[in-house]
Amino acid sequence: MKNAQTCSLLLQRNPDYNLAIPCSARNLPLFETQDYARRSVYAHDNSTPVLVNNQQYYTLLSTLARRIWDSCGEQTLLLAQVRMPSIDLALPKNLLDPRVTLGAHLCNEALFWAHQIQTPVVWISAEQIRRDLWDGGDNLVHIAAWNTAQTPAINEWFLPDLDYFAAQVHTSPVHEQFTTSQPKCTHVQR
Repeated sequence: MKNAQTCSLLLQRNPDYNLAIPCSARNLPLFETQDYARRSVYAHDNSTPVLVNNQQYYTLLSTLARRIWDSCGEQTLLLAQVRMPSIDLALPKNLLDPRVTLGAHLCNEALFWAHQIQTPVVWISAEQIRRDLWDGGDNLVHIAAWNTAQTPAINEWFLPDLDYFAAQVHTSPVHEQFTTSQPKCTHVQR
């Protein structure tokens, strides 16, 4: 296993250049005082803007997957940490590919596979992208890649395609877990 290349990208702009984003139906209507009271229970004291709706979120993940396969090769295994998928939205076709795993807490899984196979393994943490006012996220996307060439740098794989988000490289302590030599065991080997 080659050492991990890591990067964090801060998304700063709506892909539609700050046009209004359609609201989730579950936030509306707010007709009576008790409606506002129920909504305030879920409100966060979070000044981070909501940048994407569900469709834009999965389009972003689809773009990242396409760039990963273009940069690392078609054999690359992709593990993407996401929040619960939208129940009323079809996923882009490439996110249903057998090389893609969508789920929660996949960093140990990514470390496991990076040690087990020689082909590239890429982990994306995208669950902190705010999609509605209930999210407590910070609009950071964390990425780690193993078994890949060290040049170009990992952030160069994505920045040109994320210009519409005004994405910037951001330092983050999330990547410290990838400097360890052994993953935590998440599989029982027989």
